[in-house]
Amino acid sequence: MENKKTPLSFHVIYWVMNIITGLFVLVCAASIVIYVLLWTDIFGNDMQLHIDMPGQVNFCNAGVMEYEGGLVEVELVEASTRIHFVNTPLSLARNFVLVLMGVCAFMFYILWTFRQFVSRVRKGSIFTIDNILGLQNISYVLVAFWVYVIVIRRLTYYYITSRVDIENVEIVSEFNNYPWMLLAALFLWVLSHIFLKGLRLQEEQDLTV
Repeated sequence: MENKKTPLSFHVIYWVMNIITGLFVLVCAASIVIYVLLWTDIFGNDMQLHIDMPGQVNFCNAGVMEYEGGLVEVELVEASTRIHFVNTPLSLARNFVLVLMGVCAFMFYILWTFRQFVSRVRKGSIFTIDNILGLQNISYVLVAFWVYVIVIRRLTYYYITSRVDIENVEIVSEFNNYPWMLLAALFLWVLSHIFLKGLRLQEEQDLTV
């Protein structure tokens, strides 16, 4: 297949992907190191953990808002928040770092595969079977990652969030289902079929010539 001149934007994207992938490798390595250290006494009883709390909260205290010279009664409902564990149990910390390592594995595969895709396009290889398979694999892994996140957040809700009791706060089981992940997977899957159509047209053109 004849290579074509690649736009400058793809060269920029390629080097940005290199930087992002390199930084993410450091994050993955750090999560592994932290998990190993959690099996030692290096953190003692002073470890503090912050996590996004699955579900949402309603604050039972009412308030007021000034509007056009008057006061309007208001309440904070369905707010997202984070949980701060003081003196986090080691078993809990280990479980969350394991979950983080799973997230890192998914994200690293997606970043690396997309980096390979950008690298091939940068070299002028656009309508190739490797690019098509790469885009399809990313779309499938995104769906798997979506399932992973949904399952983990629901388990976290039932084993942790539902047991939290805070005065004047009502915890409700309203979850963010991250529909953008499915939309991104669908977009990449459709894009892979566009590339497949381009590959077939290129092959037909080559046979005609």
